[in-house]
Amino acid sequence: MKFPQNILVIVSGKRRTHIALKRAIQFAEFYDIKLNLLSCVYDPGTELSPLLSSNHKDQLKQQKLQDRLNYLNELKEDIESKGIPVTTQVKWHRKIQHAVIEACDEIQPDLVVKRISESASSINPFTMPMDWQLLRKCPKPILLVKDPEWKMTKPILAAVDAASENEKEQSFNKIILQYAKLLSKLTDSPTHAVTTHISPIVDNAVSLPDFDLEDLMDKVNNLNKDKLRNLVSEFNIADSNQHVIEGLAEDRIPALANSIESQIVVMGTVGRRGIKGAFMGNTAERVLTHLQCEVLALKPSHTSSV
Repeated sequence: MKFPQNILVIVSGKRRTHIALKRAIQFAEFYDIKLNLLSCVYDPGTELSPLLSSNHKDQLKQQKLQDRLNYLNELKEDIESKGIPVTTQVKWHRKIQHAVIEACDEIQPDLVVKRISESASSINPFTMPMDWQLLRKCPKPILLVKDPEWKMTKPILAAVDAASENEKEQSFNKIILQYAKLLSKLTDSPTHAVTTHISPIVDNAVSLPDFDLEDLMDKVNNLNKDKLRNLVSEFNIADSNQHVIEGLAEDRIPALANSIESQIVVMGTVGRRGIKGAFMGNTAERVLTHLQCEVLALKPSHTSSV
């Protein structure tokens, strides 16, 4: 896996500090990279007002786009003074995910970096619809950040499905681990790996001949330990940092991330469309519902070239 060299940074409005931009610039401390700054502008009053002519609407729209582009170019000058190549673009979209998808198609970034749209009233950073839509639809790996600096030495947690027998899924597991090791290198942090499994539930009233539930659970747990050990063998992850946990992923992974004070969870997501996409139907989304740290989200069909 090559280091991300073409990074798309989402710049949300005019802020005193752009967390996503600061984090993206830090990548340049380790490798030569190109930054692409993207900002999204939309004013429903301009777009929908029946009192404005089409010509006036277009003029106001262009003024707003140019104003934001001027701002991005100011940021660009400062970044270029550090020797980092930068491009800027502004798109007019009501929903930022549409702008991000367009930009990804145009510049084919290796990574998208965005600030988490955290609600002040929520302890969970992944409750905002904008971020959910990006996690579902962004065609490139996306790093959602909440702090301007790396948390040096804080663990990076790779969430994998070690039990899978599917060759493509196993390859995807290794990509997740590669990204986790890359982030560990950047932050001088240990890498942890976690896989979860569920044991059969047998009612106490049920009696089956020659059936020992505890023995079965031990065997399942040991099998998963062996599978995880084999999966991470080429990544130099200490035995103490390999976690095989019985239970639902949406409960166990966030709990582990919290207990080891992980700064980032690296995991796969699978976007859904149609009716199913309207609900938190896959494991990744349910895990994110409970996470309180940053996340690097990957999709299987868009990582093989990275």
